[in-house]
Amino acid sequence: MAELCGIILGDGHLHKTCNKITITGSLDDESYHIRRVSLLFKNNFNVKPIFFKQEKKGAHYISVESKKIMEYFIKLGLIRGSKTNVSIPQIIEENNTLAVHFLRGLFDTDGCLKFSKQTRKLSYYPRIRIIGKESPMTKDLGSILTKLNFDYGLCIDKRTKNKILIYEISGKKNVQKWFNTIRPNNYTKVKKYESWLKDGFYKK
Repeated sequence: MAELCGIILGDGHLHKTCNKITITGSLDDESYHIRRVSLLFKNNFNVKPIFFKQEKKGAHYISVESKKIMEYFIKLGLIRGSKTNVSIPQIIEENNTLAVHFLRGLFDTDGCLKFSKQTRKLSYYPRIRIIGKESPMTKDLGSILTKLNFDYGLCIDKRTKNKILIYEISGKKNVQKWFNTIRPNNYTKVKKYESWLKDGFYKK
């Protein structure tokens, strides 16, 4: 359930009026939606999500419509519509094991793994980033990372109407710790990480 919360707060949406939960991803996320997200809904709620995609938008969607499921996530603390005022559920904040599962869902949907050249010719230096508009949730994220002993940097972009918070975990040791602790399930991100780990650099 904690992982599903992370997924919903990452790329998900609780519909404002009807009892529908929608999770959006790129076309590359189709396998992740089918193999992982669908399994989480099946195991926890015994429901099979609906899948659809829009090639022109380059997007893949997964949705579940259920009053029972909607009420469950609202009771945890998630809110309908805009996520501007949403917080990480308290039960997750207070439990390190649940926090790990939550971060897995959040990273799999809304996080990214990038590599820079620094002063070299090859892209070898790894960076994990989780970016979001300023909200109670994005502020809570820092306290969870601290509790789990992750070294991270925080940058605030004030150029937009809503401040953007950029959390970054960088360097080989820190990124390896992230993947060993959080154990992501999004195959696209995992494959990218494994390629870098094997070769010492990342080549698209």
